[in-house]
Amino acid sequence: MDVYERRVSVLREAMATAGLDALVLYNNGSYHFTEMDPIYYLSGFKPLGPHAVVILPKDDDPCLLFMPVWDQQRASRRSRVQNLRPARDFAREYLQLVTEMGLRKAKVGLTGMGRQNRAVHGLLSAPFEQRPLPADSLVEEAAAVKDDLELSLVEKATEIAERGYAYLLETLRPGVCECTLVGEVDAYMRSLGADDNFLLISASQHNRAVHAPTDRRLDRGDILLAEISPSFEGQFTQICRSVVLGRPTELMREKYGLLIEAMWAGIRRCRSGETAGAAVSEVDRVVSAAGYGKYTVPPYMRTRGHGMGLGSVAPGNLTAGSDFVFRKNMLFVFHPNQYIPETGYFLVGEPIVVGEEGGRPLTGRTAHLDSVE
Repeated sequence: MDVYERRVSVLREAMATAGLDALVLYNNGSYHFTEMDPIYYLSGFKPLGPHAVVILPKDDDPCLLFMPVWDQQRASRRSRVQNLRPARDFAREYLQLVTEMGLRKAKVGLTGMGRQNRAVHGLLSAPFEQRPLPADSLVEEAAAVKDDLELSLVEKATEIAERGYAYLLETLRPGVCECTLVGEVDAYMRSLGADDNFLLISASQHNRAVHAPTDRRLDRGDILLAEISPSFEGQFTQICRSVVLGRPTELMREKYGLLIEAMWAGIRRCRSGETAGAAVSEVDRVVSAAGYGKYTVPPYMRTRGHGMGLGSVAPGNLTAGSDFVFRKNMLFVFHPNQYIPETGYFLVGEPIVVGEEGGRPLTGRTAHLDSVE
């Protein structure tokens, strides 16, 4: 069974459990690395928009209806779904397709709810006698365990992220603007094969948080925060790094070392059968034992990590009290990013894959407090 057949099988098993006759996977051409894209996951084709659906019946071949029509050549080259329908009038041709597939009376699950306004949701629901049921969570759960293709893509994306960070260290210098630095790093990673990037790079003598880049010029003594998240063939990864412009103080090294210790304590709990809340509690335990318990909650930190993926971003945000149970080969970024009052906010984090004994970082070199002197 190849990857495509396996993914069809996985989704159909979830449909059978939920009593669904078909799935309608929707995308409007918008993408984000913490949001799933089930069309890309199933078909291997990334729609440009404004509308695209894959209709997956329980016992017939799926069909991809997409816009614009001039994108047919790329769809033919990329899509593993063989039945392709480029649409000029999406509403009319969608209704026609549902009718042809004999699904007017079907019990249907609909994904992409967050990408639909009322008019679009009405258009997608109109052909069916029964109102479609929200199915985003169904797909999230079905695709939560990563297959070999997704793991190979995230490994390549992580390699690009690490090379992008190495390039950042080479080009980092006082006087350069944050936004200029982001542009240089983005262009470099795209030259390595990245098809998208989510980059947060900012610096201060005492950071309160990481934020979008500005026209501020870097200065000696700054601590630069870099959240580097390239995508390779639609699969995102993320590494979180901190760099001192100049010689780090012993206090900086000590506090950053505390967060590295906390990260590894949490990663060891990222094992099959463990809960996300337990892994987060390990991070908070280490930070609290050092006297920073009050800083283990917002606004001093947001989350200890989050999922990434084409078809699923499970487990979502990693938070204290989460009862989400890890399974082998789930994927997410684990980052105990944290504000420390003496030194400011630090970034430290790795993409990891859940294993039987703990999490496995995908990076060749895990986070250190780097410096450019």
